[in-house]
Amino acid sequence: MSQFQTPEEVEAAFYAAFETLDIALMGGVWAKEPSPVCVHPGGDLLLGRSEVLRSWREVLTGAEPPDLHYRVIQRSATRELAVHLVEELIRPSRSREEPNRILATNVYRQTAEGWRMTAHHASLPLMRKRPDRTVTEAPKPRMH
Repeated sequence: MSQFQTPEEVEAAFYAAFETLDIALMGGVWAKEPSPVCVHPGGDLLLGRSEVLRSWREVLTGAEPPDLHYRVIQRSATRELAVHLVEELIRPSRSREEPNRILATNVYRQTAEGWRMTAHHASLPLMRKRPDRTVTEAPKPRMH
């Protein structure tokens, strides 16, 4: 298992594993403790390393390598924890269709084995953009 020195190294390995369908590499990026969590787009909460890795095995096994690009939109970090908001653009490798745009929150933790992923929460964004608010518009009250 690799000793990742930074959250960015773990993130690069995570997306490389996804793009190359490398289950072993995917297993190497996830933390053992504390118990990792994952939510795939439209999916349920997956708790624990074995459940998370089982889901990735299902995603990667028999799939065509995707055309995948990602960019970090925002990041924040302490000495032991890093949170990245990421935009993922994913499409089948031989497709000419527009890629699926997915927004994800990736959480990394400093462990005894180096930096590891401890959470990945991916979701499809709204189908249409919200209109920009002008300065004079007051926000509408929310129900909760």
